[in-house]
Amino acid sequence: MNRRVIPALAAAFALSAAVSVATVSAAEADDQTLTVMSLNTWHGGSQVPDGVNTTVQEIKGSGTEVVALQETDKAVTKQIAEKLGWEHYTQSGSDVDIISSQPIEKVDSLSDLAVAAKIKGVWVYSIHLGYTKYGPYNACFDKDSYDTIYADEAERKEQAEKIVKWAGSGPSVIAGDLNSPSHLDWTEKTKAKHCDSVVEWPATKAFANGGFGDSYREVNPDEAASPGDTWSPKNATNSDYGNKPEPQDRIDFILYKGGSLDATSSKVYGGEKENWPSDHRAVITQFTL
Repeated sequence: MNRRVIPALAAAFALSAAVSVATVSAAEADDQTLTVMSLNTWHGGSQVPDGVNTTVQEIKGSGTEVVALQETDKAVTKQIAEKLGWEHYTQSGSDVDIISSQPIEKVDSLSDLAVAAKIKGVWVYSIHLGYTKYGPYNACFDKDSYDTIYADEAERKEQAEKIVKWAGSGPSVIAGDLNSPSHLDWTEKTKAKHCDSVVEWPATKAFANGGFGDSYREVNPDEAASPGDTWSPKNATNSDYGNKPEPQDRIDFILYKGGSLDATSSKVYGGEKENWPSDHRAVITQFTL
C-alpha cells in the first residue's frame, strides 16, 4: 500500500505532532545496529515518586537508542526526551510515542492506535492494543472455554491485523504492549504455568501471519526456561479475584521483519527495584541492520 510519510520537521504542522531536534555525533551512532526498547510508562510515570526522572534514569542505564513508549502523553514524552537530549514524536489523541537518540527521518501515525518513526532507515512503531477483556483472566480466573477466550480476543486480533496491513513490507520494528500473551508461550510445554491451558493467542498470531518475527522468543527459544514475563513486577496478587496470584505473562513485545534486520540479543529489563517506574518490565532488543 502507499503509506503516508512526512518529513519529521514538518510533522508538527501536518500531523499536529511534536518532533524535537537533538544533535547526535557520528561517534555516538553505530550504523550497523539498532537497539530498541518497549516501555509502558504506567500513566506517564505518575504512579511512582518522581516518575519522569526515574524513567529517564532507567532509559539512560539501559543502553538503548530508541524507546517505544505506551501509556504516555505529549507533555510527559517531551519532558523525557528533553531530559535525555533526544528527539521525540508524539501524536495527539494517542498514548503511544517514540523517543530516539538518533535522528528521526520521517514519521507517521495510525489513528490513536500506533505511531511510527523512521530511524536509521527502519520504521519503528509504538503500539498499544486494547486492554479488555484480558485473556489470562478468562483462562485462570473465570475458567472460560476456548471459544469464549477467542471471542474476547477479537478486538485485539482486529487491531493487530490493521497494524500489519498499515506497516507494509518493512524493514520494520513493532514494539509495544499487546495486552495479550503469545501463542509461542502458552504451549503444551508450559501449560502447568498457564492454568492448564494451551492458547493460540490471536493478536500474536496475526503479527506472525503478517511476517513479523518475535525477537525475544527467537533469541530465547525455550519458553519454559526463558518465559520473559513482563506483567507484572508490581502485582503479585489480584484484589478483584480474591487476592489470587496474578498471572505472570509476557505481554510486551518487539517484533520485526524486512530487509536485513536480524535480532542478535533480546532481554526483559527492569522490575527488580522498588522504585522501578512501571508496572511492566521493559523489553530491549538489539538488531543488526
